[in-house]
Amino acid sequence: MPHTLTFRNIVNSSDSLAFGCSHTWGVGVEDNETWPFHLGAINFGRGSASADFIIRIAPELLDKHNPITVYVLWPDWTRFDYIKNGVYNTSLPTDKNRIEFMKNHTDDWLKNNFHQQVKLMQEYCAARNIKLVDMSLYDLIPYIDHANMWPLSKLGHHYAPSWHQQVADIFQNANINNIKHPIADD
Repeated sequence: MPHTLTFRNIVNSSDSLAFGCSHTWGVGVEDNETWPFHLGAINFGRGSASADFIIRIAPELLDKHNPITVYVLWPDWTRFDYIKNGVYNTSLPTDKNRIEFMKNHTDDWLKNNFHQQVKLMQEYCAARNIKLVDMSLYDLIPYIDHANMWPLSKLGHHYAPSWHQQVADIFQNANINNIKHPIADD
């Protein structure tokens, strides 16, 4: 794992880890307002992360921290990583190279890649006897309806502390009641 990565690891020791993108990292909210913090999980969220990124960093972190539970709020399925000039890049819809990749990376390819990464995390956790509790933003819709009306953070483009508390409650309920989400991709 490159040393240039920064995470919001405000919980120094825990029996649970959290992975995801900026919604996990907590853009626009304080450290103690993020959903991983509410769960007491070490926060390995990163802005603009893809499912590929999560899978690339997960094995080392799972082995280092030996958690009992892993929480993942999967990034949007349209994100993927590619290597250019020896460096990993994440292709977001706003990526300047996106048009170049759209020829070979159709929606079907993107969805298959996303589900392949989800399956790898399931395998990583199963091999290490770690409980995996994961979902996508789309899986939150039945619990927190009307995404365009979710409360926004002080920055105005990510969600407020109340949203993070709701997400933590959803994860906690899924953990306690062994609820498996379908990991929706649209």
